[in-house]
Amino acid sequence: WYQRRVREAVVSTQSTGVQRHELECKADKCRGILNRYKFLIDTPLVSFLVDDHWQYIEELGWSKFLLSLSDQDVSLLPDPKAFPVTSDTPQSLSQLVSDCLETYGSFPMVESEIPQGFVKLGMSPKKQHEVFRMGEAVKNIIERNKGISQVIDFGSGKGYLPEYVALTSPGIKVVGLDREEVNTLGGLQRNKLMEKLWLPLFKKQNEGSSNLEKSSMNHYRPVTLELKEEHISEDFVSSISELSEGFVSSSGDTMLVGLHACGDLTSLLLQTFLKCPQLKSIVAAGCCYHLITQKERTQAYMTDGPHKRQLADPKSIHAYPTSKYMQQSPVYFTRNALNLASQAPERMSTSRSLPAKNLFYRAVFQVLLKGEFDTMPACNVGHSASTAPDFVSYCKAAFKKLKLCESISDSVIRSYYERFNDGTIERQLYVFHQLRILLARVIESTILIDRMLFLHDNEIVPSVFGLFDPVVSPRCYVLVADKL
Repeated sequence: WYQRRVREAVVSTQSTGVQRHELECKADKCRGILNRYKFLIDTPLVSFLVDDHWQYIEELGWSKFLLSLSDQDVSLLPDPKAFPVTSDTPQSLSQLVSDCLETYGSFPMVESEIPQGFVKLGMSPKKQHEVFRMGEAVKNIIERNKGISQVIDFGSGKGYLPEYVALTSPGIKVVGLDREEVNTLGGLQRNKLMEKLWLPLFKKQNEGSSNLEKSSMNHYRPVTLELKEEHISEDFVSSISELSEGFVSSSGDTMLVGLHACGDLTSLLLQTFLKCPQLKSIVAAGCCYHLITQKERTQAYMTDGPHKRQLADPKSIHAYPTSKYMQQSPVYFTRNALNLASQAPERMSTSRSLPAKNLFYRAVFQVLLKGEFDTMPACNVGHSASTAPDFVSYCKAAFKKLKLCESISDSVIRSYYERFNDGTIERQLYVFHQLRILLARVIESTILIDRMLFLHDNEIVPSVFGLFDPVVSPRCYVLVADKL
């Protein structure tokens, strides 16, 4: 049943694709939302009390309504599909919920469970879910595009996905590329174990199949390679053929696959797909948006201190935004915004839980730092104090992490906590946190739409659909494109 659902989704999206006009309308909608609520997406929660961010909510006229919500309704706030909009909801907030849903809600979703008989060797439940669904999508696209004879999977890790594709698509050779040699070696070891587990099961499930003997572990080969801009060329498949010692053909029609291609890797895959004539199809799901390179490095993003990191050259051809339409009036993101895009709204709303107490501790701790130190120290507390049972313990653990003098007395520490511990302020912080996450999918959609418009710039009509359950695998959207 699930295989039929995947096939229907693939056929439907491939036959129509997402047209340029629709994407441009969605891009304009996203741009408007992000510009209007920039204060939400750019706000670091650590400064919630220091900079009085609740004032923005009061100016919008939302404060009374939001503070009247039950715990359950606050827990549902990150997900526009789940949050109950009523006649009491302020009109502008109701519109925001509707707009957030509209930016991505029209993308089709595939739903079902992993069937019995799926070999789960070494995979977490999340990885099982992703490998099975992505593997079935790849298999159905191969069946639709009869000329494809080989698959190249980037970021293959220990080879879960390419191995599954090789086993379920008889006659198709699959190369799994990963930058870590340890993963390549792990893939080879796992391959030997899978041969013992999979083939007897496959024979039992496919008794009498004419393709049975073609299903062989010899159709998968792991190779170590980190994709960089210099690899993007017309000879890409030829270079992979050489690296794999001729395992795949240098001239065969090839599909490019990326299961949760991290940061810039998805854009690099799209560039490679367009450049190399042997690459006929691409299936890619992005993730780790906080690692993408932007053509303009905003001051708020390139901060000095503990969060600063080495970025790729913003002049790189794969840097966001890649499409001509988004470059005309670009929306650039701060580090806080990109971190927000990596959140899991549906998972949070499904758990029916509110943020942990240490979120409030961290905001009060920021007030303490500002009040007790002449210059604000580097303040990346991280998870070092997350399990502290009370505020005093939290501060002492944070002092230790930040290598600060612990001469501040317990009574002074408690005085900061008591200043804000009236129940209302803590509630404001939790509501503000949940409200920010409502915008997570809008940021993700903006990046995804830019990538799709980039393909349109190159006369390719892409498709997108939600392949994974967003509660299990929050980066659930998969981009599919073919060269006609």
